[in-house]
Amino acid sequence: MTRTTQQIILFILLLAADQISKWWIQQPDFHPFVVIDGYFNIVRAYNYGVAFSMFADLPGAWRLYLLLGVTIGISIAVIFWWIQERKRRGITSWLLVLILAGAAGNIWDRAQLGYVVDFIDWFVRTGSTEYHWPAFNIADACIFVAVSLLLLTSFKKG
Repeated sequence: MTRTTQQIILFILLLAADQISKWWIQQPDFHPFVVIDGYFNIVRAYNYGVAFSMFADLPGAWRLYLLLGVTIGISIAVIFWWIQERKRRGITSWLLVLILAGAAGNIWDRAQLGYVVDFIDWFVRTGSTEYHWPAFNIADACIFVAVSLLLLTSFKKG
């Protein structure tokens, strides 16, 4: 199996995991639950913006088309970058696959629903106060991990 085929399979698996998890969260009989008390819950949240709900307060249709357009445009640029990187032996092409899978999952949500479904709720409880990270999903996690590793590997010597 070629490296490109492996990467396409990874893309499909990540996209499927993202969409199946979001489908499950949206079921009428879903109820939020605690995974690790004081740190991690599974919830249902809708993000009409982008990271940290930025731009969520822009007018509906305008916001939707702007966010879809920007995300699709960035995805096209990443596809061209992946095409250049996929034959090299480094990790970059694998990380670009993670970014593309994450972007595709969130584009799918936004195009079908008008928002992105989030469900992973990490937080820290100190006494009676909880400090929550904004809820996210598998697609967001793919993008975050890949971009973080791309940044870290960009500092290597050579």
